[in-house]
Amino acid sequence: MEVTRKNFRECLPLIEESIKKADFLVIDAEFTGIIHGRDVTMFDSPQEYYVTLLKGSTEFLLIQYGLCAFYWNETKKHYMNDAYNFYLFPRGRPGPEKVFLCQSSSLDFLSSQGFDFNKLIKEGISYMTEPMETRLRENLTERQKSYVTGNNNIPIPDENKQQIEDICKRVRVFLDEKKADSMEIERCNAFIRRLLFQELGSRFKKEAFLETKIVDNRARVLRVSRLKSEAEGLSKDTEKKEKEWEEVEEAVGFSKVARMISQSQKLVIGHNMLLDVIHTLNHFFQPLPSEYPEFKEFAHCIFPRLLDTKYMSSLPPFKDKVNSSVLEHLLATLSEPPFSLPKAESVEGRGYRRADDKLHEAGFDAYVTGLCFLAMHQHLARMRGDRPQRMPDPDCAALKPFLNKLFLAKTAYQDSPYMNLTGPDPTPSRDHVYYITFPKDWQRSDISQIFSSLGARPSDGASPSADDDCVRKHVSKLVA
Repeated sequence: MEVTRKNFRECLPLIEESIKKADFLVIDAEFTGIIHGRDVTMFDSPQEYYVTLLKGSTEFLLIQYGLCAFYWNETKKHYMNDAYNFYLFPRGRPGPEKVFLCQSSSLDFLSSQGFDFNKLIKEGISYMTEPMETRLRENLTERQKSYVTGNNNIPIPDENKQQIEDICKRVRVFLDEKKADSMEIERCNAFIRRLLFQELGSRFKKEAFLETKIVDNRARVLRVSRLKSEAEGLSKDTEKKEKEWEEVEEAVGFSKVARMISQSQKLVIGHNMLLDVIHTLNHFFQPLPSEYPEFKEFAHCIFPRLLDTKYMSSLPPFKDKVNSSVLEHLLATLSEPPFSLPKAESVEGRGYRRADDKLHEAGFDAYVTGLCFLAMHQHLARMRGDRPQRMPDPDCAALKPFLNKLFLAKTAYQDSPYMNLTGPDPTPSRDHVYYITFPKDWQRSDISQIFSSLGARPSDGASPSADDDCVRKHVSKLVA
């Protein structure tokens, strides 16, 4: 189901219902870029990996979010799915302006996959962090109090006094003539409108109601409406305050869904999901901590049960049977013996089917990730001699080796395959890594030539076929 700002409010109860009935949830996200500046190297520790992503990834925007809820159909004895594909775009009003980075290759890739950028900007659902939401609500509460007390008044600059006075006279004439029910004040910038709200509200509080309107989806005007009674004025004031709170709720937007996922405490699955987790935490909950241990604690607090299918597929008994763990390749592998894909249908209009074939749409990728998880889980069950059926408790022994370990793509095939959110990270030996110094005028080709004769590569130290002692001696002579 596609969800935009047009249907988000009406979909929210359905989303909440899907999360509540699900055995597990699957997420996927699309961004305006991946990394800015220094990229992760294959020898980075998990801590260095996190710090690099923190500095280079968090300024990109999260623009599409996929959520797929898998629930058990007891009658049919197989899983069903409710899937949602959200377009996300944070808006400047009433929240703060969002400044973000874009990476041309990422946008080009999304465009080639049919991503609708016009829909994103026009219909994307807003979102914000919890501290920003708190600040927004506190500011609105104070502002609405000032409507009554007038404590928020500001002095009118001398250069604007005549303009404000002339407009006040025009409003006085409009009210006295009683020819029309409303009038519009055009060609006013935001500051002048602010002064007019203050002055007109003070002078004609019981005679007129003020509101800002957007004309032809472009210009903002100040509309002055005649009040027929004091009761009408109170009613319009109440409506205005309610509308302001509705705007806040709309600005919080998708963050409500992210917090539903967290509060459910359900197993949350993703594929190569470290960036998904980082952006989810940073955009919908709190700014990411600079310290790595704090990040691990924060991530585990928000999502106590995470499972990365890319990490799962990198371990026995899947490792030797999966040639490529790219999501679409993994799906193809798990569709063939000795594996089999389970049935996971959906109610019409509520989820995906395999025939939809919408790879790189976040909602569909979440659905595919869920299928891959079920296929691997059922393969493990058959190996134990169990009959594949409904997934047991996520804390069961069968899933324990895979829980809360996030795959590290850039270092996985070297020596840091995962980030452990609930325990110590792997501490591999670095005995095969050589750190050398060399003259400033050397080029990469010079270093490559030295190491290639020994069967080693300069980018990642000595290869397993190289003789370590030989490399050490040779490098020592060259750089001495």
